[in-house]
Amino acid sequence: MKIKKTSTPLSLSSWVTIAIVVTVLVTTIAMLVLVSQYSRDYARGEAEARLGQLAWQVQDTIDRSMTERFIDLRMLAERVPVRSGSGAARARTVFEDLQRKVGSYSAIVLAGPDGRIIAAAGGKDEGQNVSGQLWFRQGQQHEYLSDSHAGQLPPASAADGAAAVSSARYIDIALPVRDEAGAYYGVLAARLEWGWVRTLVETLADALSGRYRVEILIVRNDGLILQGPPGVEQTRINSTAFDASLRLAAGAVSEQDANGERFLTGFAHTGQNLDIPELKWTVLVRQSEAEAMAGFNALQRQIVLVGSALGLLLMILGLYLTRRLVAPMNALSAALEQRAAGIESGSLPLVRTYREIALLSSTLTNMVAREEIYLKQVKSLNENLEQRVQDRTRRLHESAITLQQVLDRQREDRIRLEESENELRAILQNAHDAFIAIDENDIILEWNRAAEQLLGWTRAEALGQAMDQLIIPLDLRESHRRGMEFFLRHGTGPVINNRIEINALRNDGRELPVEMTVGHIQRRAGHLFIAFLHDISERQAMRDSLEAMALTDMLTGLPNRRAFSQKLPEAMARALRGDHLMALLFMDIDGFKCVNDQYGHEAGDELLRIFAQRLLHAVREVDTVARLAGDEFTVILETIHAPADAVAVAEKILDVMREPFVLSAATVMVTSSIGISLYGPQLQQEPEILLDRADQAMYAAKKAGKNGVKLYV
Repeated sequence: MKIKKTSTPLSLSSWVTIAIVVTVLVTTIAMLVLVSQYSRDYARGEAEARLGQLAWQVQDTIDRSMTERFIDLRMLAERVPVRSGSGAARARTVFEDLQRKVGSYSAIVLAGPDGRIIAAAGGKDEGQNVSGQLWFRQGQQHEYLSDSHAGQLPPASAADGAAAVSSARYIDIALPVRDEAGAYYGVLAARLEWGWVRTLVETLADALSGRYRVEILIVRNDGLILQGPPGVEQTRINSTAFDASLRLAAGAVSEQDANGERFLTGFAHTGQNLDIPELKWTVLVRQSEAEAMAGFNALQRQIVLVGSALGLLLMILGLYLTRRLVAPMNALSAALEQRAAGIESGSLPLVRTYREIALLSSTLTNMVAREEIYLKQVKSLNENLEQRVQDRTRRLHESAITLQQVLDRQREDRIRLEESENELRAILQNAHDAFIAIDENDIILEWNRAAEQLLGWTRAEALGQAMDQLIIPLDLRESHRRGMEFFLRHGTGPVINNRIEINALRNDGRELPVEMTVGHIQRRAGHLFIAFLHDISERQAMRDSLEAMALTDMLTGLPNRRAFSQKLPEAMARALRGDHLMALLFMDIDGFKCVNDQYGHEAGDELLRIFAQRLLHAVREVDTVARLAGDEFTVILETIHAPADAVAVAEKILDVMREPFVLSAATVMVTSSIGISLYGPQLQQEPEILLDRADQAMYAAKKAGKNGVKLYV
C-alpha cells in the first residue's frame, strides 16, 4: 500500500526551530519582566527601610544627647555648692567646670525664689531679675524644655527687666532646685545653642555621605524647617513625608517636590519614650529616587543585556541541535516519499544515527505489514472518540463551574473587605479629642461632643461661658488670665502652638489631667483660639507607677539603693532641724554565699525575702529599711536619744535573725553582722561618709567573729 504524500509549507526542522526560538524568546522576556518587577519592588522597599532606619538613627542620637543634657542638669542640681547656698563663687566654679567639659552650654545660671540670679557661669548678669522669663516660671514647678528663637538667658540689662529678643535659635532647659532639707531653693537653667543640634546632624550627614547621598531635615510640628540644606531653613515645609509623620511615629514614603523631582523620604519623631519634656521635632532623611534606585537601574540594564545574550545563544544552539536531530528524520522522510511515489519498494532503510531514530526506522519498516491492523485500531479509536469528547467536555464544564464558584467567593471577600474598610474609616473619622473654641474675651464659642463627654457640661451649658470660670482650676486661673493678656499685647505666648499637660476642671468638681494644644487664628473682628484636649489619666498613672518601680527592690519589696540615696539626706536634715541623733545600721547575711552555693539562687532569693520581712518587723514603722545590693541591707533609725539605743535595736535584729530560716529547699541557720554610724548636730558629715563608716563598722564586726554589732567611733 502506498503512503499518500501531503504537502506542507515548512519542513519539520523549520517548525522545530521556530518553536525553540519562540519558546526561548517568550521565556526570556517573561523572566526579564518578572525579575525586573520583583527587583524594582525589592529595591524600593530596601531603600525606604534604609531611609527609615537612618531617620531613626538621627532621632535616637538627638534624644540620647538631650537626655545627657538633662542628666547633666539633674546631677548639677544635686551638687552641694548649688543646693546648699554656700556662695555664688562655689556655684560659679561648678558651672564653669561643666561648660569646659561640655561645650554645648552657652549659659548656666542659678536664680533664687525671687527671680534674682544668684550665680552664673562667667559671673555675667549675676543679680539680674529673671522672674518674668518663661523658663523661670516653668522651672519653679517642674522640669522645662523649649526650643525657640526669641528671648535671652539670662536677660540683657533693661530698666523694666523685660527679656530682649535675639535672632539666634537655642534650646532652654530649666528645673527646680531644692536645698538639703528638701525645700524649694531656686531654679537652675542652661541654654544650648542651636549649633549643638546642627553639629549632631552635620556629623551624621558627613558619616553617611560616604555611602548615601541623602539630605537630613529637622522640622518642628508646625512645619517650620529648623535644620536642612541651604536655602530651606526657617521656611514652611510642604511634604507628603511630613504629613505622614503627623499620623505615624516612624516610616518612609515616596513623594514629589514642587519641581517634579521624586524622592524617597524616611521620617521619625524625637522625644519618644524619654523621661524628659518632649521636643516636638520630626527628622526627615530623603534621597532622590534616581539615586536610591541607581543600583536597581544598573541591575535592570545588566539583566536585559545578559538575558538578550543568553536568548541569542540559546536560539543559535537550538538551531544547531535541531538540524542535527532532524537530519536523520529527513532521510527517513525522503525514503517514505520515494516509497509513496513508487520509486522504491520493500523495507525502509535502517537509520542508526541515534537510538530513537533507529527505533523509528525499524518500526516504520514493519508498518507496511501491519497497516491493516493499524487501520482497524484507528477505526476502533474513531468509534470511541465521541465518548472521549463527551467525557472531556463534561470535565471542562465541571472545571468551569468550580472556577466560577472561586470567582464568586473572591467577589464576596472583596465586598466584605470594602465594607470593613468603610466601617474602620467611619470610626476613625468620628474619633475626635475634645474641641473648644474661645474668643479674645475668653468666652466659649464652640464645644463638641467629645468635650461634653470629657468635661461633663453639655454644649448648651458651655456656650457663652468664660473658659477660666468653667474648666480652669482655681489655682491656675490668674496665670491663665495673665497669659491671655500677654498674648493679646505681644502676639506670642508659651501656650500657643505648644502641647502642654494641665489639669482641667470637670462639671462634678473633679480635676482631670489632660494634654492640651492651643492654636490661634487672627480674625478681622478679633481673635479666635482653638484648643484640643486629650485625657492623659492613664499615661500619668503609668508614669507614677514607673517612678514607684524605679525606687523599689523587685525581690524584697524594700526601697532600693536609689530610694535610700534620697531618704538618707532627708533623714539627716530632719535630725539637724530637730536637734537629735539618728543612726545608720549597715548589715549583711553571714553565710549567705554558702546557702546560694549549696541550695541554688532560688533558695538565696527566698532567704533574702524572709530576712527583709524579719528586718521590717524588728524596727519601728518610722524607721527606713532598704536593700542596697546582694545581701546588704540598711536601717535608718531616726530620733534616738543615745548611741545605746541604736545598739539595742541592732541586738534585737540579731536575736530575730538567729531563728531558723525555713526555705523551700531546706531549713538553714544564718546570722548577721551589723555596723552602726551616728549622725547629729555634733556629728555632721556627708551621707557618703556616714554610709562608709557604717560599712567599716560592719566589717569590723565580721573580723570580730561575725554575728555581732560594732559602733563606729
